Amino acid sequence: MKPTPTRQAAITDPERGGRYLLGAYYFFYFAVIGVWVPYWPLYLQGLQVPPEGIGLLLALPLALKVLGPPIWGTLADAGARQGVIIGTSFAAVATFGLFFFGQGFYFLLVVTVLYSFFLAGPLALVEATTMEMVMRTGGDYGRIRLWGSLGFIVFSVLIGPVLDRFGTTPLLSIIGALSLTTALLTLRLPRPEPHPRARQTHRQTRLLFATPGVRWFYLAAMLMQFSHAAYYGFLSIHLERHGFSHHVIGLLWGLGVVVEVVMLHHSGRWLERIGPSGILTGSIAIAALRWTLFATTLWWPLLILAQVFHGFTFGTYHVAAVRRSHEAAPPGARATAQAWYVAFAYGIGGSLGLGVAGHLYRALGAEPLFALMAVAALLGVAASMVSNRLMNATRSSSFMFDHEKQGVVP
Repeated sequence: MKPTPTRQAAITDPERGGRYLLGAYYFFYFAVIGVWVPYWPLYLQGLQVPPEGIGLLLALPLALKVLGPPIWGTLADAGARQGVIIGTSFAAVATFGLFFFGQGFYFLLVVTVLYSFFLAGPLALVEATTMEMVMRTGGDYGRIRLWGSLGFIVFSVLIGPVLDRFGTTPLLSIIGALSLTTALLTLRLPRPEPHPRARQTHRQTRLLFATPGVRWFYLAAMLMQFSHAAYYGFLSIHLERHGFSHHVIGLLWGLGVVVEVVMLHHSGRWLERIGPSGILTGSIAIAALRWTLFATTLWWPLLILAQVFHGFTFGTYHVAAVRRSHEAAPPGARATAQAWYVAFAYGIGGSLGLGVAGHLYRALGAEPLFALMAVAALLGVAASMVSNRLMNATRSSSFMFDHEKQGVVP
């Protein structure tokens, strides 16, 4: 959504500065992810962790999102959002530092649990703050969020040659430094909007889940992220075993996120023309096609096409999902709504998918595993269609809390 000239003129310097700070936060937060996702499995493999163990350790950060975000979201909507963002960010840095002191599997397991619990805290709450600012002052959420994708691109591409030369040992220092920068930025992020119902969190959560279609939306999101498990957990290993260098692997990951940035930049237009419902369902359908390509080929042109699809399977889907979570939430439960989206999609869907992928990769290999992910995405398409039908049928009712009905609670 582009702001009208009137609304644009109303944007103050602090609000403009707040957008820059939010962009910087996303840049460094997703720079960490740009190192973690493609290269952490290789680091674990270098420590002689078996595929089942890699799947478990990769699933834990997502599994803790089942527990963490609802807890942190409830605290945030009770009036402590800024404190939770800052506290969990610095706690994540401190617990990640423990990885420097051991390499045994059970040590990695315990540290990953601690790190993941705190890492699950800040992002959904920052998303709520960003959406509030965009809806209040105008602008485009995607154009703020795309800085996260740029951070992912820069570091996923640049770190590949470093690891080709020095191995995976520098990963700990790189992730630690980026995480500390992210935590320091939280000290300056914009304050959330105060709301008179902020402390009625349990009632607001009940209203959220009473909204027709919300549960189907969460199911579709869960299946969407479940279907990404083979991609996030084993694509790098799959490509490496077929002779792809770390540098080329990084370029492929980076290509996907370049397209994601383009899609995020134009996401406001997509939302206006197609609407969240069409984008959500269409993006999951493209995911099914994408996993089918990974299941059937290593031919360069089709690998490139599959990575281009990342702009849809993450970029457009994420924008539409954050928008839908915001619209469906009572005004006093915006952080909670984003947190539950993270819990269902990445917590349940992502962790369950990686757990399954870790066990099936050794038994089946990469190609059948990607085929299974395509089937999961098709189930997500069906769930998304049901959610859209229910939500669109009640859009004008008192269940929906879009930005034009702020403060309306049935």
